[in-house]
Amino acid sequence: MTLPPEGPRPPRQKRSEATLARILDAARTLLAVRDIDEVTVEDIASEAGVSVGALYTRFRSKDELLTHLLDVTQRSQAERLAEVLAEARWGTVDLAGRLTWLVEQLQASARAQPGLIRAVFARLLSQSPALNAGPAALNARSVALLAAWLQAAPDGVTAPDPDLAASATAAWLSYSVHMALLYDFAFPGQDGEAVASELRRAALAALRPAPAAG
Repeated sequence: MTLPPEGPRPPRQKRSEATLARILDAARTLLAVRDIDEVTVEDIASEAGVSVGALYTRFRSKDELLTHLLDVTQRSQAERLAEVLAEARWGTVDLAGRLTWLVEQLQASARAQPGLIRAVFARLLSQSPALNAGPAALNARSVALLAAWLQAAPDGVTAPDPDLAASATAAWLSYSVHMALLYDFAFPGQDGEAVASELRRAALAALRPAPAAG
């Protein structure tokens, strides 16, 4: 049997997976420089190097594509977080050092994927609890991982209720740092980077409050 000039084609399933990966990567690339409302299906198809028809064979709408992208991204981030926080290097890092690292990671993600993070916030705020069950579960997992990691610091969490303080601080800090850097209305007239630094200090104070004067 004579093969076609271009050689054997990869299996259809692998080609389909590669096309899907290109579409998702294209959407991530565009959301790094634009908000979701500024990105069209045509933009994503062009960036991915596929036809609009090929994109619509996988997703019925831009909203469906975005939902899939956010699910994949959140799942990947939760898995990566579990790996990073399990590393042995954290054993000697105190709360201040852990909070500094966490804030730096949040700042980096806000700079790298502003449109994607805004899209996450928009989905969590606009959809029904039923539609958000999956994303909410992934978010809860990430918060639980961070809370346990904070409590494992050698200097410990000394708040009256360590479990609550660690969980609330992990959730609040993640939300607030992103808000400071991505939304001008969140902290009017303030520099987002300076606000992030202040949020880190507030988080440390919440986890290790000063002893009451007696």
